[in-house]
Amino acid sequence: MTRGDMPASVRFRLRPLDVRQRLFATTLGLLVLGAGSLASVVLWSFARFFLASAEADLAARTQAIAETAAELLEHRDDERLRVLVERYGAQESIALRVLAPDGRLLATSQKDPREHAIDWTAVPGVAGALAGHEQSGTAKGTHGYDDRIYDNVPIVRDGQLLGVVRMSRSLAQLQAHTRETVFTVLVALGVILAVGSGFIAWFARGLGRPIAQMRDFAVALGRGELGTRLAIARPDELGELAAELNRMAERLGALEQERRSFLANASHELRTPVSNLRVTLQALDDGAGDDPELRARFLRTAVDETTRLGSLIQDLLDLGHLEAGAARLDRHDVPLRPVLERATRAIEGRALDRRVSLLLDLDEDLTVNIDPERIAQALLCVLDNALKFSPPGGLIEVVARRRGTHAELAVRDQGPGIADADRPHVFEQFYTADRSRRRGGTGLGLAIARRIVDAHGGTITVADEPSPGATFVLRLPLAAAAV
Repeated sequence: MTRGDMPASVRFRLRPLDVRQRLFATTLGLLVLGAGSLASVVLWSFARFFLASAEADLAARTQAIAETAAELLEHRDDERLRVLVERYGAQESIALRVLAPDGRLLATSQKDPREHAIDWTAVPGVAGALAGHEQSGTAKGTHGYDDRIYDNVPIVRDGQLLGVVRMSRSLAQLQAHTRETVFTVLVALGVILAVGSGFIAWFARGLGRPIAQMRDFAVALGRGELGTRLAIARPDELGELAAELNRMAERLGALEQERRSFLANASHELRTPVSNLRVTLQALDDGAGDDPELRARFLRTAVDETTRLGSLIQDLLDLGHLEAGAARLDRHDVPLRPVLERATRAIEGRALDRRVSLLLDLDEDLTVNIDPERIAQALLCVLDNALKFSPPGGLIEVVARRRGTHAELAVRDQGPGIADADRPHVFEQFYTADRSRRRGGTGLGLAIARRIVDAHGGTITVADEPSPGATFVLRLPLAAAAV
């Protein structure tokens, strides 16, 4: 029979307990075990203490009676012996007997005629006492089934055994006291368990509720409900976990918003060159190609848009690989100057066309631990950004200096600069808050540069310098031998 074929009652019993129920059951079990063990030890200690006290009292009384009985037996005063036994054995729970050396009963506090018919040598402890050894213990009564403690003391004078004093005491009263104590302890234990159960239930509910809320919160996040938040304010680890989960939800929400923005911007950026290319091709198809000058201009437009589209796709691929951590770095120790010269040479032709000068100033002994291809790509992104915003006749400075365990590169242009409000966002994909910083290009260069530098364990920031111009600062790790 499968689980689905089971009756509802069986399925209910097999349902696993939730955290609150397991916490309640575990804590209550520990409480029952601890309280039960403590109560058992207390009751056992109580019973042992009172039994030992009763045995000690009985032994003391038997010894005292034996001293007196010894004189009476020595003088063969049977009448006074009988009076002694009846006086000290008058208590209902006490039985006092004096036996002769041959085991005969000489005197007894009991009024039962069957006393003289008993073989006293077979009674527990008597044979040992007749052999000269004090005997004590617990046994059933001689005429009933009540539990009794006994003490048998041999009476010896001048090395001669005169007899044995046997005193026994019923344990009924002690057992009654023990039962009352057990009942009292059990009642107290029940009260403790009842109060403890209530406290444990409150405690388990207090811990289980936030855990259940976090579970529901995680399920909501899994459904894409990123706007939900946990309203748990506790001064403990659960409160810290709830705060961290809220921060995680905020980060996920920001990432989701960034993803949507990225997709929208990427779609827009891809649609623009495609639309321009389609319009150009349609114009050529409609007869614009009959005019050689117009055809050449339209073909140049098509080539430019195709180049722009290819650059955008390549940048998107590079950015995707960098963000996914799939871009492998071939890092080794290399001099920094060749890497900088390679990047500046790549924009040198465009800089001449725009009459922008390039100035390279760096310490000669800078050796860094980098992937030269990737760092050249990052530098080219930053230099390309500086070139776009440099005015005709402007200057782009590239300065590299040693700063502790890093090489610090500053790329400074003489363009319009970056507004304070835009500085935290310049490395975001397609950021367009300041349209003056988007003069062509894909809008991904600085984002790619930041991820390349981050992958090297370095940093790239915008220097807080007054306009005109913007300064980007890259920090790259020096080679171990150069530190």
